[in-house]
Amino acid sequence: MKTLLAYASKHGTTRKAAEKLAGELKGEVKIINLQERASRNVRIEDYERVIVGGSIHIGKIQKSVREFCQGNLDKLLQVKQLGLFICCAEEEEKAREQLKNAFPAELLEKAAARGFFGHEFNLDKMSFISRAMIKKVAGVEKSESKIKDDNIKKFAEELA
Repeated sequence: MKTLLAYASKHGTTRKAAEKLAGELKGEVKIINLQERASRNVRIEDYERVIVGGSIHIGKIQKSVREFCQGNLDKLLQVKQLGLFICCAEEEEKAREQLKNAFPAELLEKAAARGFFGHEFNLDKMSFISRAMIKKVAGVEKSESKIKDDNIKKFAEELA
């Protein structure tokens, strides 16, 4: 199955999760970063399966993910298989709520797989202000990686 895996990432965590997910999928997988100009030329109708993901910052997914979903809503509703995921620091119920708020209801209803893939706080890649906010809000003093490999594998299995 020909798959388009479209994502946006602020500090690289969602990119890592997307690459791990691509490694779990069978068939041809094209990964695109929605924050790059070339992503505007992608033809969704060329793919049987489309997976869209992004990271949550201050309760919202990246603008490029929102614009991609809204601008291609009809095409995304027509693909054979759809998957949606987020990377966030929240667990279970709060993560599900953030996922629900990140994507249009029609896409969530259509999605064969919905998931949350955990988070990383890479303090070295953050601006001074972001680093200060993360330290204060999340209580993080050093970089940490909590990408949920099991959730990524389960997501891929749901699409198999």
